Amino acid sequence: MKHHLVDRYYHLDSLIHRLDPRAKLLGIFILVFSIVLVKDLLACILALTISLIFLYLSKLPLKFAFEQLKYGLIFLLILSITMLIFGHRPFEIFTRATSALILIFVAFATSRFDISIKALNQIGFPSKLTQILMFAYRYIFVFAEEYEKLSIALKMKGFEKRTNIHTFETIAKLIATLFIRSYERAESVYRAMILRGYTGNIETITDFKITARDILFVTLSLYLAITLHIVAWML
Repeated sequence: MKHHLVDRYYHLDSLIHRLDPRAKLLGIFILVFSIVLVKDLLACILALTISLIFLYLSKLPLKFAFEQLKYGLIFLLILSITMLIFGHRPFEIFTRATSALILIFVAFATSRFDISIKALNQIGFPSKLTQILMFAYRYIFVFAEEYEKLSIALKMKGFEKRTNIHTFETIAKLIATLFIRSYERAESVYRAMILRGYTGNIETITDFKITARDILFVTLSLYLAITLHIVAWML
């Protein structure tokens, strides 16, 4: 099974890749927080431009970026159309959300995921939240693989999806089996981690070091965040 890992290109060499993960996440979160608050159309377009510049500077392949973002963009497009029906400002909503999505993608795609989680922990994110993110990311692929194995087993037995009661019953049983296996796997993983002395702290062999470049990045992010609101205020 092919896994679409968000950190597949963490090894690339770019301005964004070379940043300390803590500074990178902090700077991008400052920008995202600012972007979701702006409502002016020109400021929203400026925010999207900034996010696309960040994507360009990261040197991530555009095809890979589209693969990772397409489902989020489709959801945002549907949401924006719904907002249009109810008389809201769909273009501004879509532009803001897309900008935030691209920036968050860049933040997590340019570092190893475990390193990003450790960085989140160190900049003040709740420990339980970062652990949930870490385990969810790790095991979502395991469960997807388990689902694929069960689906293949059904197909080998001659099962075909149709719009009838038998199909619905079979799919319900497949999902129930998946839940049971997931629970059993979670129990075994929990026991294994307890035996290995897991305390909830995220440990990696990577040490972080803040440099002048990182301070400059956070400062620039703060400047851009303020500029967005100045532009919105002036118009």
